[in-house]
Amino acid sequence: MTVFLDTSTILAACWSAKGLSRLLIEYAPKADRRLITADYCISEVEKNVRKHPAGAVDWNRVVRNRLEVVGSVYVIDRPIVFDATKDRPVILSAIGSNSAYLVTSDTTDFAHILGTVVYGVKVRTPKSFLQEMGVVA
Repeated sequence: MTVFLDTSTILAACWSAKGLSRLLIEYAPKADRRLITADYCISEVEKNVRKHPAGAVDWNRVVRNRLEVVGSVYVIDRPIVFDATKDRPVILSAIGSNSAYLVTSDTTDFAHILGTVVYGVKVRTPKSFLQEMGVVA
């Protein structure tokens, strides 16, 4: 199963070793989950990861090595309404990579699609994803 992670989830995994985003990063390889993200998200992570003292260290040591990077998708052949311009490549890249899930910690810009399915991609928070996988209650 392919799980697409957005910038906010990756940053949360870098900034907190005890949070649900980090748990997801650690759980995935053991459960045969393929973690991917887009080069667009990688660029955003690298611009912001140093905003927290442990961020850069954990990014390089723990998180980065568990992610597969795919090319960003900016246009698809289906209609989609998504107001947050900066997050449009995220949802389009998740769809374009045939991911089963898009996991985001951005509950503001993705609020209108959280808990739904967009062109076959289930959009979840780290918590709701881990609950669906039976990892947390």
